[in-house]
This record gives sequence, C-alpha cells and structure tokens, in this order.
Amino acid sequence: MDSGLVNELVHAAAVLNSIGCLPATDGNFSARTGQSNAIVTRKGIEKRALCTDDLIEIDIEDDQPSEASSEWKLHRALYLARPDVKAILHVHAPQLGVFVAAGLVPDVKLLMEAEMTLGSIKMIPYIEPGTSLLGEHAVKFGGNSGVLLLERHGVVAVGGSVREALHRIERAEFLARIQLGMKLL
Repeated sequence: MDSGLVNELVHAAAVLNSIGCLPATDGNFSARTGQSNAIVTRKGIEKRALCTDDLIEIDIEDDQPSEASSEWKLHRALYLARPDVKAILHVHAPQLGVFVAAGLVPDVKLLMEAEMTLGSIKMIPYIEPGTSLLGEHAVKFGGNSGVLLLERHGVVAVGGSVREALHRIERAEFLARIQLGMKLL
C-alpha cells in the first residue's frame, strides 16, 4: 500500500475526529492509488483511531470486497464516473448534519473561501445506504460538486487529493456553523 496515502487518511481521520465528525463506527474513507486500485477503510471500524491495519487496498472494479466498508459502492460509483476524484471522505459532520436533517444546503456564497473551494454543495435524495443505487444517485444529482449531502445519511467530500477532500469537509462544516450562528442574530 502507498504509505503516503495511508498517512494522509490517518491524518484526515484525526482532524475529522477533532471536529466531531466520526461518531461510533460512522463514516468511511478511500483514496485512489492509481487507475484501478484504491485504499479503503475496513467495514465496522472506528475511524477516530484509524491506523494502517484499518485500511485495505482493493480493485476499483470489485463491486463489494468482503472486508471493505459497506459504502464502497458509493465510493466506487464516484471513482468510475469522475476521473478527477482521487479521494473520498464520508463523515457525519454535526453542523452539516443539521442542514441534512432539515433538507437544506448551506449557502456557499456566505464565505468567499467556501465559494472558491467548494463550488457548490448538492443534496442527494435518500437512498438506502450501502447500495449501488446510492452511488448512482450521488453521480446523477451530485454533478461535479466537491461536497454532497446525503439525505438522512451524512456528508461526502471528494477531491483531487485526500487533503483537498479534507479541506472541503472542514470548510463546509465551518460554513454550516456560520450560517446556523447567523440565525441567532
């Protein structure tokens, strides 16, 4: 396995845990290692203490490797449809979760950094998690967005690198916190 990518995924987990995005065993991560392979989190693990043993390398063409995260089909669909995507982080960010629960999307135009780095945030209609159909919907309704809100199911950020996907989640979560705070004024 690519030790650099493994270290980036472990770092992303630590950052996302520090901002409360990884409750229990929720979430999953992956990163392409080339055209045909990806490193992905194992199923059923706590990502907040992610380590090398929690990651496996698999063939992107494999529909559901036995040890891979139950959301591999979502990651796979995005990789197959979007050659620009090199990393995918799926989390349950609390502030963005409020927007997801309300069926709303944060306004990226509120913060210049969000607008520049996120482009747009798209809501993906509810589909049962772990299914191929969820991946198809993410591709269909997500377009080229960097952040996808999965109705009743959390947040997905994609990027050309693990760092870009991580920064997108951080910025989107910060944007959500700012917009929610504005409602108090």
